[in-house]
Amino acid sequence: MNRKQLIILIIFVYIITSIAFSGISSAASEKQVTASNGVLDLSGWDWEEQPVIKIDGEWEFYWNQLLTPDDFRSINTAAQNKLITLPRAWNNYDLGGQTLSGSGLATFRLCIKNPGDKVLAIKMPRIFTSFRMWENGNLLAQAGKVSDDSKQMVPQYLPQVHYIQTNTDTIELVIQVANSRHRSGGILESIQLGTASSIMDIRVRNISVELFLFGSLFIIGFYHIALFLFRTKDKSTLYFGFYSILVSFRTLFVGEIYFIHIFPNFPWELAHKIQTLAYYYGVPLVFMFLISVFPNDVSKKINGVIQAIGTAFSILVLLTPARIFTMFNPIYQIFSIFAFLYALWIVIITCIKKRDGAYLIGIGLTIMVLTAFNDVFFLSVAFADNHNHFLRSFLTRGDMSSIGLLILTFTQSLLLAKKFSGSFHQVESLTEKLRKTNISLEEKVKERTNALEHSKEELRTAYQAVSRSEKSLQNLMQNVSHDLRTPISTIKGYVSAILDGIVQEPAQQEKYLIRVHEKVNQLNTMVQELFDLSQLESRQLKLQFVRISVVDFIRNSSEKCNMDMSQVNASFRIFYPEQCEDPHSDISDLFIEVDIQRIDRVFTNLLSNAIKFTPVDGQMYLSFDLINENKMLQIVISDTGTGMSDEDQTHIFERFYVVSKALKTGTSSSGLGLAIVKEIVEYHNGQIFVQSKQGEGSRFTITLPVCENMS
Repeated sequence: MNRKQLIILIIFVYIITSIAFSGISSAASEKQVTASNGVLDLSGWDWEEQPVIKIDGEWEFYWNQLLTPDDFRSINTAAQNKLITLPRAWNNYDLGGQTLSGSGLATFRLCIKNPGDKVLAIKMPRIFTSFRMWENGNLLAQAGKVSDDSKQMVPQYLPQVHYIQTNTDTIELVIQVANSRHRSGGILESIQLGTASSIMDIRVRNISVELFLFGSLFIIGFYHIALFLFRTKDKSTLYFGFYSILVSFRTLFVGEIYFIHIFPNFPWELAHKIQTLAYYYGVPLVFMFLISVFPNDVSKKINGVIQAIGTAFSILVLLTPARIFTMFNPIYQIFSIFAFLYALWIVIITCIKKRDGAYLIGIGLTIMVLTAFNDVFFLSVAFADNHNHFLRSFLTRGDMSSIGLLILTFTQSLLLAKKFSGSFHQVESLTEKLRKTNISLEEKVKERTNALEHSKEELRTAYQAVSRSEKSLQNLMQNVSHDLRTPISTIKGYVSAILDGIVQEPAQQEKYLIRVHEKVNQLNTMVQELFDLSQLESRQLKLQFVRISVVDFIRNSSEKCNMDMSQVNASFRIFYPEQCEDPHSDISDLFIEVDIQRIDRVFTNLLSNAIKFTPVDGQMYLSFDLINENKMLQIVISDTGTGMSDEDQTHIFERFYVVSKALKTGTSSSGLGLAIVKEIVEYHNGQIFVQSKQGEGSRFTITLPVCENMS
């Protein structure tokens, strides 16, 4: 326990004890007066200095008689007069050689002389177990029903305050008491007399303290039970919660017994069972709490014995009436003393071993045990049956265990706060470590994920490359086996005709050989185009990309096309984008990445096809334009030639496809040119498509991506 917790605990104990003892009357001060021979003389008593006194001492005692004030005036009671010193039970009182038991009835009488002229009040404690009181012949107070017939007698504990007359020199108090339901009978607690305001202050303070204790203990008990419901692993909160609620209800049935003031018809037997059960079963609950907190320090055998005895006595209370189970109170009081001594031993052991929370629980438990000792001795048979017991000099009031329990609950709350604080600190520490670990793990996961994504991308690229290579190889093999077969067969036929002597004339043979040479050149060109196309399709052909500005690309491409078309008689025109003509445009910041040689082949192939299918008086156009907010360069090559059908447009970019118009005119074509053009454009992340109409010409559109200068 650190210094801060100790200071808080000391302040709390001081506040609680101050509140608790504020209800004790000033009768416990140094100056006191006692009754003698049934008379209490208050001559010269200063009510300002000492506003409350206990009217203890020798009272007149009339055993087995229910006398009224009228009886004392009509008969001679001197011969019957006996004296008894209050407070005490009449149990074991020696009445002329007769030892009295708890059951019976009696009348008590006291004359108070010279009470003064102050407005006084009398505070009656609980009387065992029914009474009626007269003041100067007037019935002032009663609780239960007093009767000489035990079956008619009705017990009730009902502490109360009443005002008394002070306009006479003598106040006569006559109290009838009857008991047949409890082990003890008589007036066991002091009757207080004082100024009206002081007595009422004591009453109000006592009730306030008891209600405060009840509310505090009940809420704390309910809170601990709720803690157990949320965390059933820790049973100490369950036992502590039940014990707190049990003692909180007991608080309403002791002291001022506020519960009976609210419910005056509540059965006395049931109220007494509740009060006694809270004491009987409270002891086992304390040890169930201790063994759950310190499992290695509490003997399981001793705890088992305590649980068995506490349960047995509790069952006795439930099954028997008060006149029976109260007879066993002395036995259980002795048992509880030894049990609480063992609890103090546990406190010492746990503190020596420095168990977690031992100091806090030890302080609270020690205070609670000491207050429990106070209540046990205050309610003990030896204390109740003797007016001159030495403990009466030290024990001035009972019902202190509720205060001790409240202090224990506070220490338990400090321990819980310490545990929760430590748990939160540990959670925060672990959370911070986990956060750092998560960051590290996230970075590692991100790194591994990136590596996996990179590997996945490489695998995907490799798979695509393998797929393209496999497809290209299949196409190449199909083309070689199918499309090269015809020219090879033709060459074989020409050579065989010469070798077989079919063609014998030198001039004719020369023509055959020239034809063979042409076919061989055609085969060579076709094989090269097939090889190029296969590499383009499989992306195995490494293009030499260069970064060039769009303006330079358009200028260079235009110049090359102009040179290629200078020998053609057909009309050829080039159209430039508007940005090129605007000196304030930012087209100079736009670049394009291309393989110049391959793009030139695209222009050459498309222009060659345009020349091939455009008449002499036809027209051909080349235009450049920037589209999609200058993100794409659009190149259009168009002509006014023969055009093509819709079917031709569908297959125009397939290998070895020759348009129907070319077949009719006998125009030589391998059918691979446009397929190669398409692969080159797509290799540049571009697109190519055609629009054509028979008799009106064709329009080939190419789009290539444009990027800004990042340098």
